[in-house]
Amino acid sequence: MFKFNQTFLDRNAIVRDDPEQIERLASDPRVKLILFNERFQVLMSPDGIHTANAAHDSQAPQSSEWLYLGQSQPYVTTSGGTDITNTDSIRSESSNHKSNNAPWFCAIINSHSFELQHHRQWSDLRLTMSAIAEPEASAVAFAKALLYWHKKHQYCGKCGEKTIIQSSGHERQCTACQQVVYPRTDPAIIISVTHKGRLLLARQASWPPARYSVLAGFVEPGESFEQAAEREVLEESGITIHSPEYIASQPWPFPCSIMIGFTAEAKNDAINLDDDELEHAFWVEPEELISKLAAGELKLPTYGSISHYLIDRWADQHGVSISRWDHP
Repeated sequence: MFKFNQTFLDRNAIVRDDPEQIERLASDPRVKLILFNERFQVLMSPDGIHTANAAHDSQAPQSSEWLYLGQSQPYVTTSGGTDITNTDSIRSESSNHKSNNAPWFCAIINSHSFELQHHRQWSDLRLTMSAIAEPEASAVAFAKALLYWHKKHQYCGKCGEKTIIQSSGHERQCTACQQVVYPRTDPAIIISVTHKGRLLLARQASWPPARYSVLAGFVEPGESFEQAAEREVLEESGITIHSPEYIASQPWPFPCSIMIGFTAEAKNDAINLDDDELEHAFWVEPEELISKLAAGELKLPTYGSISHYLIDRWADQHGVSISRWDHP
């Protein structure tokens, strides 16, 4: 299982264009407000995400600045898209969120005028994602991606004039030409490439020492996901693959992407790093992966990421476990 692919929120799109309904939801005493600062760090409490309640938190921003996420609902969704009602694995606080129909919003607040209380702190979501329980982590990812999109679309791409928030945060409209734009998600493929029982791992020069992962890259205009997978692997490693098989996808709010996971068998195993995007790449056997992890010669991608999941899935298929090196 990986992060950001579960939800307890009904996005409730039908009320987004109803100001009276949104005002009523924002004034609900059960309302939950996810706060980010101007650097897109999320407000955390010692036990996880801090959700401000405007009725009891004098520092919460005015509701006119909130973006609507939805209302809690009595089920979560697995990576395979199956609704499940046995939520024993969800901590009790989350279970309350799921059952009480609470409205959820998000907002950005100026950290310089915000007093941190009760051991709360601003945290980088990428660094703390493994410590945030699901399904709250999925709501936080939704909030972060939506807020980031608004930050980057303050002005109209058609005429250059200022845009304003519409549809409770799910549209922006130009104040001059009236053009409407919608939140975007940038699709990227990520793929575990195998060859005769080996897995292809690679690293970029900017990554922490010994950190390796599977290959990934953005989908270009006019491409299918499968075509993007074939192109990215060839461009980055010089390896040709055939018949990429879809595995799963993961919303990735860094800043606002979705990772589409594949696996594929390589037609050749000669690695050629011509485009300088990768610093190093190599094929690894299952037992070799374990020995390199044990020796500290190789570090896994972040626990909870689909890149980690794809490596874990391959290892499990070959009878080895990497769970010892997981750090939830």
